[in-house]
Amino acid sequence: MKPSYSAAFLALLGTGLLTQCEKSSDRAATTKAPSTVAAVAKTAPAAVKSDLPLKKIEVTANDQMKFSVTQLEAGPGQPLEVTFRNAGTMPKASMGHNWVLLIKGADPDKLAENAFTAAGNDYIPPDMEDQVITRTKILGPGESETLTFNAPSEPGDYVFYCSFPGHLGIGMKGLLTIK
Repeated sequence: MKPSYSAAFLALLGTGLLTQCEKSSDRAATTKAPSTVAAVAKTAPAAVKSDLPLKKIEVTANDQMKFSVTQLEAGPGQPLEVTFRNAGTMPKASMGHNWVLLIKGADPDKLAENAFTAAGNDYIPPDMEDQVITRTKILGPGESETLTFNAPSEPGDYVFYCSFPGHLGIGMKGLLTIK
């Protein structure tokens, strides 16, 4: 049986978690691609240059904890530009969203188990950051962030998800398939 969570419960949970770490989560907006790609190089194959054209992708999230797109495709090493936007209206403290792309084989459930203690790092446990290819910061209503990076070179499925506590459990995830 799948647990059912009400939006009010999740909002209350998120507010309590972020109140404790509010100052540490107010960091400047930066694209994570350069720093996380370097960290991932230890566990993922190096990106290869591709003759494929830049692929622009837009993904939105909403207050119902859904991504607008859950299936993405790219070629090995293809340059990608992902624009992620929070189309919701609820406050970031209770319903923030981000877009996190994991290395092949990473377990999003394991990251989510440890996310509660990582509010200051956008709910990505620092000791598990090497499992992230790229990610946005946690965004509030109307905010957006654009990531530019090369798709992984190894064919297969790569999970993307929202790391805000409780959102993965509700189903806020998708797959980037490299063909």
